[in-house]
Amino acid sequence: MTEAAVARDFDRWLSGRSLSGRGYSLLASVPGMMLINTPVFRLDRELVLKPEQRLLDVGCGRGSLLQVLASRVPFQTPPLGVDIAASLLRRARRDARRGSSPPIELAQGAATRLPIAGDSVDIVTCAYLVKHLDDAGLACFLRELLRVLKPGAFAVLWEFAPTVSARLDAWHRWLLTRGVESCNLRGYAALAAAATAAGFDWVDNAHLRPFIFPPIPRISVVLGKTPESWREQTGPGRARRAAMASRQAGESP
Repeated sequence: MTEAAVARDFDRWLSGRSLSGRGYSLLASVPGMMLINTPVFRLDRELVLKPEQRLLDVGCGRGSLLQVLASRVPFQTPPLGVDIAASLLRRARRDARRGSSPPIELAQGAATRLPIAGDSVDIVTCAYLVKHLDDAGLACFLRELLRVLKPGAFAVLWEFAPTVSARLDAWHRWLLTRGVESCNLRGYAALAAAATAAGFDWVDNAHLRPFIFPPIPRISVVLGKTPESWREQTGPGRARRAAMASRQAGESP
């Protein structure tokens, strides 16, 4: 399922009058964050966010995560939220106008084609987006993250995770597809492997918790883009130089 198709599903779902659509819209609001994204309320301390940093939230929805973080960190540049669904961005802009929190920026765009310049972001957050991406889309998204992050910057992603029970996973997928059909549940190993294949040098478990609602397991990962100096000293650059030096030594008389 393409991102455009997911956006159409969201727009159709949220423009209707279904109870599930209304419930999702409520959970995507700032009050709803207490239930579905509880770790966000201490994320500024755990990530040691600084005013001079540029923050990007991919799949920002109603912009609630950005509103919470902007109210806690006096960012010099308003944090930016990107989402492909027009219906969610309309709600985000309405919330931003009504709220008293510091300003945030919002832009429509796909996660696999971020409207952001390369090497321009210090921290990326992304919640509950990757389940909507197939394997090709996930690989493209991760490459985009690597592109927009500054050297030495990092991204934190969290998502619903699979369990050891196929029957329970089927139930969770049913719950998570009330308005949007796509739902790919991946564990830490799958996300870490995809991030490494995309070019990230540093991948680790973010250990975000607790998540209160819904009662479905989560997985969280932190992905780092190492500075060029580190890559040259300890990363692939060093390995290439060592291999070249070895070949040259072998060729010497």
